[in-house]
This record gives sequence, C-alpha cells and structure tokens, in this order.
Amino acid sequence: MASIPARRSALILTQSKALRLVTLVLFYFTQGFPIGLFFYAVPTWMAANGAGTADIATVVSIAAMPWSLKFVNGFFIDRYTFLPMGRRRVWIIGAQSLIVVALVVGAVLAPAHSNVMLLATIGFCANAAVTFQDVGIDSLAVDIMPEDERAKAGGIMGGAQIVGISATTAAGGYLLTSYGITVALLVGTLVPGLVMLFGIAIREREGERRLPWTRGGSHPRNLDIHVGAWLPLLKTTFRAAFVPISLLLVLPLITRSIPAGGFEAFHPVMFQQTGGWEATEYTNFISTLGFVAGIFGMFVGGALVDRAGAQRSLAAALVLGIALTVAMALAQPWWSDSRVLVGYSIGMEFVGIIYFVAMIPMAMRMCTPAIAATQFTIYMAVGNFGRPIGASLAGLTAGQGSPQLFYWSVAALWAIAAAVALFARFPGENAAEHEVARKLPQGEGPAPIEN
Repeated sequence: MASIPARRSALILTQSKALRLVTLVLFYFTQGFPIGLFFYAVPTWMAANGAGTADIATVVSIAAMPWSLKFVNGFFIDRYTFLPMGRRRVWIIGAQSLIVVALVVGAVLAPAHSNVMLLATIGFCANAAVTFQDVGIDSLAVDIMPEDERAKAGGIMGGAQIVGISATTAAGGYLLTSYGITVALLVGTLVPGLVMLFGIAIREREGERRLPWTRGGSHPRNLDIHVGAWLPLLKTTFRAAFVPISLLLVLPLITRSIPAGGFEAFHPVMFQQTGGWEATEYTNFISTLGFVAGIFGMFVGGALVDRAGAQRSLAAALVLGIALTVAMALAQPWWSDSRVLVGYSIGMEFVGIIYFVAMIPMAMRMCTPAIAATQFTIYMAVGNFGRPIGASLAGLTAGQGSPQLFYWSVAALWAIAAAVALFARFPGENAAEHEVARKLPQGEGPAPIEN
C-alpha cells in the first residue's frame, strides 16, 4: 500500500522559499518608517516651521543613538529567547509591536515642532525598537536561508529598507505639512501594524507555537544549538570573531562605506560650489538615486550576485569602483560639468549596492548558528565604521584644499580590499560553519550546558 505524503503546514518559513523572501521584504521595508520619519521628514518639517540647526541636530542625533549600540542587541537575542516560538520570532514580533506603540504614543502626545526633547525621545524609542527588529530579522535570515537564497536576501536587505525610507520620507513630509504630526504618525503605524500581524501568523519551523499561549513546542534543532549561558556565549563570539578568515573579512567590510561617508561630507559642497547646483536639486537627485538603487538591489542585484558568486561579485565591484574613482580624480578639470558629477554618483551608487549584496552571503557563511545574531550584527556594525572614516578622510583631503587626494585615497583603500577579495579563500557553502566548529563547542555537536 502506497504511503500518503505528509501534508506541508501553511506559513512555515523553513518550508517555503517565497514566504522567506516575502518576510524579508516586509520587515526590511517597515524598518524604513521610523528612519524616514525621524531622520528626514520630521527634521524637514521642523526646519519649515523655523527650527534651528541645533534643535534639528538634537532630534536626529538622539534618534540615531540606538543604531550606534546595535551590536549589543545580538548578545541579548542569542542569550534570551522563547524557543517554543522559535529562536528569533518572539524578538521580531515584540520589536515590531514596539515600533507601533512608539508611533501611536507620539501621535497622542502630538509634540509641536519646538518640543525638541519630546520629538527626540519618540524618535529614540521608535529607532531602538527598529534596531532590535533589524538584528532579529538578520539573524533569522542566517538561521533559515539556504545558501542559494542568501544573495537574494542580500539584495532585499540592501533594497527594501532604502525603498521604505524613501517612501516614508515622501509620504511623511506631505502628511506633516498638510495634516500635522498626529495624522503623520498614525498613518505611519498602518504598515508596521499589518506586518506585525503577519509576523504572528508565520512560524519558523513546524510544530512551534504562533503565540505563547497556543499549542506547540521547541524544535529539536533549536534546543541543540541554543547557548543558554553568558560565559559560553561570550567565549564563542570571541573565538568566532578571531578565526583568521573572519579577520580577513573585516577589511572589505570596513572599506565598503568609506566612499559613502566621504561623499556625504564633500559632495554637497562640490555639487553646489563647483557644479553650480541648488541645494534642493542635490537632495532630490540623491533621494531619487537611492530609491532607484534600492529597487535595483531588490530585484536585480541579488540575482546578479547569485549567478556570478558572492566573492567574484565583490571583486568585480571593487575593481569597477576603483576604476570610476581613479577616473574621477583625473577628471578634475571637468568637475563643473554636471554629467561628470552625475555619472560618477550613479556609477558608485550601483557599485555600492552590488558590494553590499555580495558581502551579505559572505558574512552569513561565517556565522556559527548558535551565535548568529551576535556574530552577524558585529559584522554589520564593523561595516558601518567606514562611514566616519570616509567623512574624516574627506575633511583631511578635500577640506584642506586637496579634493583630488580624497579620490586617490579611496581608490587606494579599495585596492587593498580588492586584493583580499581576489586572493583570499573565503568559505563557500557551509564551509565556515564546519571550520569554526572545529574550534567552538557550540559550532556543531551536542547542546551546550546551561547554567
């Protein structure tokens, strides 16, 4: 008698590629809501109502503060969880609900443009929730994404958040100007609220609970790899970070955002003073370019990296970026030509997207499952260090009257990273997990001892 195949349960992430990709799109898109509101829309609204630079800077800097502490979140997400609901989902749902709560409270309090500290506090709370959601969804991707989906995941990570920021900046700016902050924040809760309900409906693995009081239990795989004590977690993280191949990965991670930091510091001045642009022309160009690049990353970048391979894509992006930057340095006599400025900016924006998308699967391969939230967050945090380095580099070169030296310096730093990408042997599918496991008791094998 023929056996009847087991029925596949609905909305189980490990059983559906489409569901995994949709989950990444939705949660990364909603990350852009608090960012777009408190980094762009609210500051613009404040400025339009006469707020000074110092007040606006206070709101933005306090709202951004949780992002500088994001690497700490991974330790808590790896250490504490409710395994009957999966390793990550309880954190993701909780953080998503806090995004909604922060925006609703802000709408009820309805601070005026002059109430700087209240605006800053609301922005801080909303972005703190986003950072936990970000680390939770990052580590979920590391947990459940097969190797052949990780490049697509990188494209979604690189694109969906940018699209969310761009959409929220535009819609939030209009609503704030036309209807006030209460309406803007309430409308801003709609999509995050719906995505929160989606997070409740899905499950990571079969047999798990959707909510704490529903039926289900912990999946054996999660019980085996969970690190239930602080000392093993810290030791495992330290050892994983100092595996030699992991240290090599740090260089291309840092250099990725060096140009972006330099461009943010130097290009507004260059476009206006040398290119003759108006300030609004420049900001409109940058926001449109970011939106288009985000769409490209979501729908094209991941497929390109998947076809060519992550390390080859990284090397190609570095080589192309070096060529563009050297050409820009040599083209100084033509910097007043808008075609040169626009062409270089577009080229580097798309190079940067491919660079980012390629780094995602490479970093994921390095992560030990037991500490994926902590380790992947550290990699992503390291990648952000290049931004202030780039800004400082622009100040030391272009700010001191040597703008060409800025581009030569960026090209030189990327050349070092290109050498690593071309000649280092970064692990392929599953290789990192096995390599690290030889050094780490939690990499593979029996469950760790809990205190």
